[in-house]
Amino acid sequence: MDKKPLAKDGISSILEEKIYVIADEVLDILKQLSHDNKKQLNSKSIAERMAVRDTVKKMLADPTPGQQGSDDPLNQESKKELNRLKEITSSFLDKFSDLAPDMLTEEILELKKQLHDRDSFESTASRLDSLMKYIKIYFDALYLKNKELEEFMQQTVRYLQETEEHIAAELSLHQTKFNEDREFEKSISVNMNLITDNFVSSGSVTDGFQNLKKAVLGKIGNINNAIDRKREQDINRLKETEQTLASMGSRIHGIKKEADDIRKKAEELEMESLRDRLTGLYNRKAYDQKVDETIANLNRYGVPSALVFCDIDFFKKINDTFGHTVGDLALKKLSALLKEKLRVNDFISRFGGEEFAIILPHTTLGEAQKAGEALRLYIDKAQFSYKNQDIALKISIGISGFRKDDSAESVMERADSALYLAKNSGRNTVRTEQDVIREGSVLGNKSVTT
Repeated sequence: MDKKPLAKDGISSILEEKIYVIADEVLDILKQLSHDNKKQLNSKSIAERMAVRDTVKKMLADPTPGQQGSDDPLNQESKKELNRLKEITSSFLDKFSDLAPDMLTEEILELKKQLHDRDSFESTASRLDSLMKYIKIYFDALYLKNKELEEFMQQTVRYLQETEEHIAAELSLHQTKFNEDREFEKSISVNMNLITDNFVSSGSVTDGFQNLKKAVLGKIGNINNAIDRKREQDINRLKETEQTLASMGSRIHGIKKEADDIRKKAEELEMESLRDRLTGLYNRKAYDQKVDETIANLNRYGVPSALVFCDIDFFKKINDTFGHTVGDLALKKLSALLKEKLRVNDFISRFGGEEFAIILPHTTLGEAQKAGEALRLYIDKAQFSYKNQDIALKISIGISGFRKDDSAESVMERADSALYLAKNSGRNTVRTEQDVIREGSVLGNKSVTT
C-alpha cells in the first residue's frame, strides 16, 4: 500500500501512522474473509479479527496524544503551538492598544497578564472571545460618539429652522409696519387736503372763519387720534420684537454652547488620537505629522533639526524575566526621564514597542549627538526598581540630521541604520549617520536582539 503524507505537523503525523496501521489490517482481513465463503462479511466479523491482531493491540495500548507525558514530542509540539499563539495574540494586543481609547486600558492590561499566565490561558477560543469583546466595546464607543454628533447636527438644523421662521416673521412685521406707516401718512395727507378745501370753499369771512376753525379742530383731533394709535402700535410691536430677539438670542446662545461642547470633544478626541495611552507621549500618528512639518520648515525657513531614534536595550529580557507589567513600567519610566532631560519644545514620541522617536528643532547633527550622549548618561544613571529589585534600564541611540531633499522615510532610515550600528557596537551607546558612513556599515541584517 502506497502511503502518502496526510499532514505536516507533529500531531497529525502520529495519527496518520495509526490510520495507516488500521487501514493495512482492514485490507488484510477483507482479503481473508473474501476467500472464506462461509463467513459473512460484516462489521462484527471484521471487528472480531481486528481484536486479535497484535499490531492493533499494541496501537490501542499506546498512550493517546492527550495522555502523553510532558517529554512526549507531541506534547512539546502542542506547547510550541500554544506559545506561537500567545506571541501572535500579544502582538495583536500591542497594536490594538495603540488604537483603543483610555477606557479600555485596564481591560487590555488584564488580558495581557492572563495571556502570559499559563494557568489562565485555558483555550484559544476564550482568549479570542475576550479580545473580540474589547474590540466590540471600542466600536460601540465610536458608534455612540458618532450618534451624539448626529443628534447634535439634527438639533442644530432644528434651531436654524426655528431661527429662519423667526426671521421670516420679523420681516413680515416690518412689512406690516411699513404698510401702516404709509396708511398713517395717507391719513394725515387726506386731513390736510380737507383743511385746504375748507379754506377754499368757505363763504363770508365770519361764517367762513367759524366753519374753518371747526373743520381744522376736527381734523387736528383726527390726526392726534391717528398719532396715538400709531404710537400704541409701535410700542406693542417693539415689545414683540424684543421678545423675538431675546428668544433668538437664547437659541443662538444654545447653538454656540453646543458647538463649543462639540469642538472641545473633537479637540479631546484629536489629542487622544495623537497620544500614546501607556506613556502619555505623542504616538506614531503624531510623529508622522511632526516629521512632515519639520521638513517643510527646513525647506521654507532653513531651520536645522535632528531626529533621535532610541531603543531600550534587552527589553525582551525584561519582559521575559519580570513580566509585561514591569515592561510597561520600564516604558513609563523611560518616558518620564526623556521629558525630564529634553527641552520643552523638543518633540518626544513612542514610535512603537520599546522604540522612541525624538525631533530636536533648531539643532544640528553635532549638537544632537551631544544631546543624545547626555540623554544616554542621564538614563544610565537613573534608578529603576521593582519590588526592591534593581533593573538595568539602558538605551541605544541613532541620530540623523534633516536634509532639504529628505522624506519621512529617508531621514528615519538613516537614524535607524545608526541605531542598529549602536546595537552592534555593544549597546548603551550613541551613533550618528556619519558613523555609519565612516565605519562603512550600511547594515543589511538588522536582526539584533533588543
